[in-house]
Amino acid sequence: MPGKRIRVALIGIGNSASTTIQGLFYYSSNRSSEGLWHPVVGGYGVEDIEVAAALDIDERKVGRDLSEAIFSEPNAVEKRFTIPKTGVVVEEGLLEDALNPYLSSTIKPVKQFRKNVADYLRSRSIDVVVNLISSGLDKTSIAYAEAACEAGASFVNTTPTSVATDPNIVEKFRSMRLIVVGDDLMSQLGGTALHRGLVAFLKSRGVKPVRSYQLDVGGGLETLNTMYEDLRDFKKQVKTSSIAEEVNEGWEVVSGTTDYVDFLGNNRVTYLQFNATGFMGSSLIINVNLRSSDGMNAGNIILDVVRAVAKAREEGSSGNVNEISNYGFKKTLEKKRVSDATILFQSKYCR
Repeated sequence: MPGKRIRVALIGIGNSASTTIQGLFYYSSNRSSEGLWHPVVGGYGVEDIEVAAALDIDERKVGRDLSEAIFSEPNAVEKRFTIPKTGVVVEEGLLEDALNPYLSSTIKPVKQFRKNVADYLRSRSIDVVVNLISSGLDKTSIAYAEAACEAGASFVNTTPTSVATDPNIVEKFRSMRLIVVGDDLMSQLGGTALHRGLVAFLKSRGVKPVRSYQLDVGGGLETLNTMYEDLRDFKKQVKTSSIAEEVNEGWEVVSGTTDYVDFLGNNRVTYLQFNATGFMGSSLIINVNLRSSDGMNAGNIILDVVRAVAKAREEGSSGNVNEISNYGFKKTLEKKRVSDATILFQSKYCR
């Protein structure tokens, strides 16, 4: 393993941050490697990642040790591992956008200025900043990216905001010899990944997709936030475009979050239906029902991407590294099928 540890800052201490930190401590304790997709990425084990900084705008999390903040309301992810005191206190984050009605009814924000955030990241010697804030806060995500760049840290954007797909932002990171990857995290086995995988499988068996739809129902703050109409339409567009990339020929596809159900917590229920044609134009209909945890679905991808970014920077890469973005995200500069992107990532970083 490389001698140095990867110092990470987590921005937005929600459900995905909670599962990532729980997984980090769980797998670092060597209790089991079951469920860990890639034990080693870029020569780094999970134990080589150190969460050295954390920021949020929710007053219920700011000022608390990270071990407590990850289980604070409104987080709803299951507690699977007890985290010892980390010594990392959640600091006030940035807020450059107005909160939509769903977020403003849930969060009472506290915030600080971008320069202070850049100084904080610099003082903590951060290597990689992971942006996990709520979707739709576009100005805030961009401000975090700029603060990371100023602090000399690479940036992972898990939100749909155009950061790693914005040529101007990518050039800023390239000029600083830093890496920026994203946008919009693709879960390990969420609705989009499963949808894309099934489409590819149908094609591999000589079956032609004609139309498909994906309906998501979930709980948790991120799903509630997606009920805001403008954001729901935008995320629907991102998901649909990502799925359509799996085959060159067009077919009718619709995908998006349809409703919020409080008692589902951090879980999501996905309904998929495929209409396809086979031999002599015969009709095939496939129905799939998937229930999964949003946070748990994010853990493997985040841990993999952080380690790959550290390795890529060591090797002299800068700007947007396509092999990493295509593997972990829905909205990317280069279009790749899921299977091709995964194979390429593994061949480069998981040897």
